Amino acid sequence: MTKLTFIFFLQVSILFLFVSCEDYYKPELEVVPGLLVVESHVTNDPSQNFVRLFKTDDFYNTNTTEKVIGAKVDLIEIGGQITRAVESSTGYFTFQKTLIPGKKYVLRVSYQKDTYESDQVTMPPIPQIDSLYTIHQIKQSYRTNAYGVPEEVLTPGRKIAIDAPITSALQYYRFSWKAVIEWVYYPPAVLFPPPPYFGWITKYDKGLFNIAGPKEFSVSTQVKNHPLLSLAYDSELYLDSAQQIAMGWILIIDQYGISRESYKFHDKLNKQFSADGSLFDPLLTQVYGNMRCKNDASKIALGFFDLNSYRQYRYYLNLGTNENSKGIQRRLNRYLPIPSAGYVRENPPEFWENYYK
Repeated sequence: MTKLTFIFFLQVSILFLFVSCEDYYKPELEVVPGLLVVESHVTNDPSQNFVRLFKTDDFYNTNTTEKVIGAKVDLIEIGGQITRAVESSTGYFTFQKTLIPGKKYVLRVSYQKDTYESDQVTMPPIPQIDSLYTIHQIKQSYRTNAYGVPEEVLTPGRKIAIDAPITSALQYYRFSWKAVIEWVYYPPAVLFPPPPYFGWITKYDKGLFNIAGPKEFSVSTQVKNHPLLSLAYDSELYLDSAQQIAMGWILIIDQYGISRESYKFHDKLNKQFSADGSLFDPLLTQVYGNMRCKNDASKIALGFFDLNSYRQYRYYLNLGTNENSKGIQRRLNRYLPIPSAGYVRENPPEFWENYYK
């Protein structure tokens, strides 16, 4: 064996020695049984009401979320009736009861040998919007160009904001929205003009929980200039074809009157969801709700009995093409169902709105 070969084999032997000694560190984590999670949304509108139950997974569990089988869910009106929820699918419950503002309610979940109950929650009064208005703004965002370099994008449009009252009985709100853009397409004529297409596309609220309330130490009697969403003047950003002509928006606002506890709960969730890993982010903690195990205080249930009052508002908006456009804004009194997207020919659908109505 030559000296060079011997050195080569010696190096390989040393390399294998180090590789064979390598050991991956796997910390010992306690395997905690799944915690019960109570997701609820209960309002004065029975069509919205549901309670969803499931269990959390431990750190090493790669299975799907564990289902909760055999649970019972009751809605208890203080001084009134107890309503048993209907389990429409495994772990998903609905109530057909119409709840009354000003009444107090408790949510009870019976699962295996445990009983979980929420705090008593009073349904707030039905919410209202004092005014809705649009404000010109230039929205700033960034996108990556073909070379991987972030570029600033400025999009002119209008911010849609509202004012809402603050009273002793209702000081906190949560909002969600859908914005339906209407369009018309006129096919090219050969001998006679063919019938036009009337279509629509829905844009959904996909951001954080939109909550509002009085500022700390404020004595204001109104939530002022609270932003809901922004829409661009350039309708081509929302449509599928340059041949589609935008005819305006139908804005659907779901407004919820919520408790102070619900406001704080959703505010904590927003802070967790918006954390981006910077030094000043809030510490990642478990967000506990208002459910307690009645027979064993050591058992924890996550989630929140969210009891809200509810009202829907609809508006027709035409923003124009720039900040100098007069635009059109009109509150609607029709609440017809609108599919998420589609089109019809010749005549517009029943829910259609335009400049002149």
